[in-house]
Amino acid sequence: MKSENGNAAGRTHLEWFTPLRFGVLLALLLCAAFPQVLLGSHSFFFRDYGVLGYPFVYFHHQSFWNGELPLWNPLSNCGAPFMAQWGTMTLYPFSIIYLALPLPWSLSLFCFAHLLLAGMGMYFLARRWTGHNFAASVAGVAYVFNGVMFSSLIWPNYLVALGWMPFVVLLAERAWREGGRRIVLAALLAALQMLSGAPEIVLLTWVLIGALWLLEMARTGAARGAMTRRTAVVVLLAAGLMAAQLLPFFDLLAASQRDKSFATAKWAMPLGGWGNLLVPLFHCFRTPQGQFFQYGQQFMTSYYPGAGVLALAVWGVFLPSSGRGRVLGALLLFSLIMAMGDQTFIYAWFRKVFPLLGLTRYPVKFMTLAAFIIPLLAAAAVQQYCEASKNKIQWRPALLLGLATLGAMAAIVWFAHGHRFQFDDWSATFTNAALQAAALVLVLVLLPVVCWGGKLLPNSDTLGRGALSGLMLVTIAGAIWLHSPAQNPVLPAAFFKPHFLQQEAGTAPPKFGEGRVMISPQAENALLNSTVAEAQANWIVKRLALWSNLNLLDDAPKVNGSSTLQVREQKQIETLLYAATNQPPSGLMDFLGVSQVTASNSVIEWSPRPAFLPLLTGGQRPVFADGTNVFQALLAADFKPREMVYLPEAARDFISVTGATHLEIITNTVSAQRLEAEVDAAQPGLLVIAQSFYPAWEATVDGRSVALWRANHAFQALEVPSGRHTVRIVYRDSNFKAGAGLSLATLLGCGLYWMRSRRLKER
Repeated sequence: MKSENGNAAGRTHLEWFTPLRFGVLLALLLCAAFPQVLLGSHSFFFRDYGVLGYPFVYFHHQSFWNGELPLWNPLSNCGAPFMAQWGTMTLYPFSIIYLALPLPWSLSLFCFAHLLLAGMGMYFLARRWTGHNFAASVAGVAYVFNGVMFSSLIWPNYLVALGWMPFVVLLAERAWREGGRRIVLAALLAALQMLSGAPEIVLLTWVLIGALWLLEMARTGAARGAMTRRTAVVVLLAAGLMAAQLLPFFDLLAASQRDKSFATAKWAMPLGGWGNLLVPLFHCFRTPQGQFFQYGQQFMTSYYPGAGVLALAVWGVFLPSSGRGRVLGALLLFSLIMAMGDQTFIYAWFRKVFPLLGLTRYPVKFMTLAAFIIPLLAAAAVQQYCEASKNKIQWRPALLLGLATLGAMAAIVWFAHGHRFQFDDWSATFTNAALQAAALVLVLVLLPVVCWGGKLLPNSDTLGRGALSGLMLVTIAGAIWLHSPAQNPVLPAAFFKPHFLQQEAGTAPPKFGEGRVMISPQAENALLNSTVAEAQANWIVKRLALWSNLNLLDDAPKVNGSSTLQVREQKQIETLLYAATNQPPSGLMDFLGVSQVTASNSVIEWSPRPAFLPLLTGGQRPVFADGTNVFQALLAADFKPREMVYLPEAARDFISVTGATHLEIITNTVSAQRLEAEVDAAQPGLLVIAQSFYPAWEATVDGRSVALWRANHAFQALEVPSGRHTVRIVYRDSNFKAGAGLSLATLLGCGLYWMRSRRLKER
């Protein structure tokens, strides 16, 4: 009787982690990991978080408070689509967190909210699959606290995609099984994940869903037709809800530098990269700023899942009578192989068979699928272990699992010592491996104690035994928090203040319409490969240099910038400028309005260029040419943008101007999405705008629509008749309008279907 009571109590404590209690524990773990960031005194800044993601968020924030939807960014790349970039999360509804609240703290809050969302989603998915609260808690903590998720802290939109991923899988499965309102919920959550703008993670989510769907189809008889219809409806509804984002995105993608040959094998997992799944610093080098990276792969700082969690996951693959486990195991192996890129023939074969893979970059991104699967397999192992421990404590499986894993870790450490790479930090590798081995031992010692706590702790209450399970979860989280030194460093929030250049250096960058700054090719290379060791000094240098997208924090228009997609022709011009071994051609720089360029003796000082042209010029002589002829002409010393402009051959039959004319720009007003000028032309002439050409821009003269032509390969020009006229050039994205209409109609249809299903259910 005592034994039975003890076992009953033991089973009760395994259910102690209800969703609320698990959520509280996860929140506390996140607070403990990054207290300064959550309090707002400090902020992440490392790599893309500081120079790419945060500046985009700041631009979006400023546009929001100016009452504008940021369709176009006039400050980077001589002007570029913004909302269509997708990764800017312009239409993601929960961006309101960082739009409404003060930066940079609100972006930190946004990231932590999605980490919490990720953990809760994984908890609910694992609990549905295992029916076990503690196993679900292990999965939830392991999903949030792993190398991939911590690496993704530098990309807020990746956190959004990873945060919704378990919910999308959970609701998609329920939708094809149950139908009804689950279909609407699945479509809504799928759309939310897609609005993150992380297409690779979205694609991998649906690869997983597709594999689970095929497994279900193989098991099911008469319900196959209903399952197929329901899944198809989810996909169609999600696409309809996403239309406002997808249509502009596909338009930009078609006009961008990316095509099916864009992908390269750059930043693939190295051949020995599987060793980092157990020993996180195996064959890694330390950067001057203190972070560790694998040789040849500098996209993710880590994909270490925790040795204890990985050991449980491997066990989970081989559980008896687990079709889902075998599917997950196969996908795990698939992701590990694909992450190695062209080092195996499989990745190259997939790129050939599925050309869309050519639009993606960095094979190591496949590790996001592994990071999702490993916690689920570990949860299955925990559930099975606890079920087997109902009547007798199971030391032997944990002992064998621990010995096998420790043996593998020891072999990897021995190999690392005997075959050191040039920049390996052997001392750090060994110390870190010993720490992770200790965490592994603690996890595998706690597991049998937690699963069968009744007899070992017969006089303790459920809460006391629940504390042991909590200790195991804390150990899993702590191992990841310590596994990679300086993985996510922070800086005081004051270093994110706007207009830093003017306040700290006394140099005022030009405003939009008054000129542009240009980082010299030499300075660009020096900043990209900075070896400044002190994080604060390195950040200050990049802010003063307006590097990457940091110009957005100072409202400074710049020739180049950083974005996933760039307009193809503008990218080609940028490549011309930055491929030059000598000083870039002065004529092209004059045309682009470069009023300040990096000083020759410093990367943080600026030299004025008085010969620059304004944004709008007029009266140039047209020269009709295409392709490489234009490239060569723009680089030539005799290119005089005040006197001539290159137009495409296709414009020859539509342009009446044959030579230089007198065209005076009397007044002009410029804003992000609208340029307006009063011009006076003695005879028909050309008005040239040094802004990136993009089809969404429309031109009118006195309210009458006129053709806007591609000028100097990548910019804009239009013909103005003789006399005094009002010229307007306005950004109108018809694809966005059509997509928004379709999205609203789909949302309305979802609402009506939801209400109808509710009424039918009530009957």
